[in-house]
Amino acid sequence: MKGKKKEAPPESNPFVDGLLDWMDSPDGQLAIEMIDELFETLATVDVDAKARKLIWPDGKRLSIDASVQRIHADYPQFPSDRIEDKVVSWLEGGYAPEHYSQEQLDELDRLTEQWIKEHYRRHRQT
Repeated sequence: MKGKKKEAPPESNPFVDGLLDWMDSPDGQLAIEMIDELFETLATVDVDAKARKLIWPDGKRLSIDASVQRIHADYPQFPSDRIEDKVVSWLEGGYAPEHYSQEQLDELDRLTEQWIKEHYRRHRQT
């Protein structure tokens, strides 16, 4: 019987190796925890893109900044600037009501893009 041919070890991929190292780091673990917690929280939030407000389950209509403060109060271990990044990311691609038509989704994208640009413009001025 012939012996099994040994497979060559997979070549190292610096990008994958770096990503895995980062995921195991404290910063990577925090990022993963933030994504898990914040996207679960944001799943309960609705959006009024025309009025540029996030509508929370208790009916409060908050700006991005006020929503970041609200989330930070519940998760003080998460840095505010990183909460803001996650909220904006969610607005850009994570919020898409299933009952919206393609036309409504396109309008939502247009309004959200303007909202986010204005949000960042105001932050650069302060």
